[in-house]
Amino acid sequence: MHKVTLVKPNQYSDSVSLMRLSNDVSALEGIEDVLVGMATDLNLELLAHMGAVTDAVRAATPNDLLIAVVATDKAAADRALEAIEQGMSRKKAGREDAGATVFEHIDQVAELDEGFNMAVVSVPGAYAAHECQSALRRGINVFLFSDNVTIEEEVRLKELAGQKGLLMMGPDCGTAILNGRALGFANVVRSGDIGIVAASGTGLQQVTQLIDAMGGGITQAIGVGGRDLSSAVGGRTMLAALDALGRDEATRVVVVLSKPPAPDVADKVLEAARGIGKPVVLCLLGREPNADLGAIELAGTLEETAAAAVRLSSGSAPELIDPFYREERVPALLAALAPSQRFVRGIFCGGTVCDEAMVYFRGSGLSIRSNIPLSDDERLQDVHRSVGNTFIDMGDDYFTRGKPHPMIDPSLRNKRIVQDALDPETAVMFVDLELGYGSHPDPAGILAQAVDEANARLKEEGRTVLWIASVIGTAGDPQGLDAQCNRLLDAGMTVSVSNIRAARLAARALPTEGGQR
Repeated sequence: MHKVTLVKPNQYSDSVSLMRLSNDVSALEGIEDVLVGMATDLNLELLAHMGAVTDAVRAATPNDLLIAVVATDKAAADRALEAIEQGMSRKKAGREDAGATVFEHIDQVAELDEGFNMAVVSVPGAYAAHECQSALRRGINVFLFSDNVTIEEEVRLKELAGQKGLLMMGPDCGTAILNGRALGFANVVRSGDIGIVAASGTGLQQVTQLIDAMGGGITQAIGVGGRDLSSAVGGRTMLAALDALGRDEATRVVVVLSKPPAPDVADKVLEAARGIGKPVVLCLLGREPNADLGAIELAGTLEETAAAAVRLSSGSAPELIDPFYREERVPALLAALAPSQRFVRGIFCGGTVCDEAMVYFRGSGLSIRSNIPLSDDERLQDVHRSVGNTFIDMGDDYFTRGKPHPMIDPSLRNKRIVQDALDPETAVMFVDLELGYGSHPDPAGILAQAVDEANARLKEEGRTVLWIASVIGTAGDPQGLDAQCNRLLDAGMTVSVSNIRAARLAARALPTEGGQR
């Protein structure tokens, strides 16, 4: 093998562009591995796995660009490096040829005075707070997609937003739908009279998708960021969002969705929810609040949350049709598993759907391990190695420092999927798939590649696994729900549009103490 590693100091480029360039170059003949990315901790670890760390790499900072190529020979490596240089040059030239106006800071855009009232911020976390502060000071609401922003900065920004009467959504805010406009990762859903506020990205996607599938519709879906309900942040954005939904005449039913909040913050949220004078559905995954709920309706799963909201909206109990689920295929698939195959390996893009699956497993008396554990005793010691029933959130900050979210670039997740599928103790591979704006244009096709690769190698070893996918998407999404689910079915996967239904099937596939499935 021929390896080449280059470090380009102070040459920043966005992670999505670098991901696309890496994918293009990796398809060239003679290329075994390639990395084009910023010198973040995760990318340095990936370089170590490639055996491409040099003294220059050890001295690099997160502001430096890394280029590493592993090829069959020097000629192939040279072709790859040339392709990388050409790709980066084309990006710059294409932007200039298109006449695009490039702004260095939000202040420059705001000075145009064209009535902007929403800023979407997606820059490295070290720079994000400054841009958000600039927008808020100019009276502009903020949707902060970036992660790796300190909690101190988050509190400061949300205090400023409160003083200005603005929404500060995030950091690490993955999803919102405001006045029919999708921000971040969001699905195409019908309009209606249900308003949602959520400290959850994929949870918000799942609930809006299921509401759409059950015949309901959305007024607003407001993401607040995963830490908003911590004691330090105090639920500042969720309280502001609840106030806004309470005053919105189009919103008749309100949904509050979150992972378990800090107890002191939960009391504030419940008080605010009881006071808006509208029917409220509350879902705190994994925990029931201790305070008096009053008229608030409690839901235990994302599917139950959507069903309760649609019932309150329409006056009748809805039915969720799961059109791609093929239960008749499952018994034969389970019969093919060996007694030694005893565990579920869940490799997720979305933290909330990962949480929901873990809550179900724990409630069923099954042990779990995770990089985002429900309790410290369930923490996975080595995030790169699964043990027992393991649930990995590949969208966690650790995996996205200097790398695109796995909904955008599934390549890192694909490697982990193949790795875990080949573990002799794996019985079930459980994955999620999110369609909609912001996501990869063909996530099912990319996932199916990993499934096909793993199945081919498993066949050589005389084994198989049960593949289960929960798919979040609608017919109106750019990727097309039917086409994506059918691609997964063709790859031999069992598919459900409800994450909790997929989790129940995964748990049911495990052997009992007597060895029965």
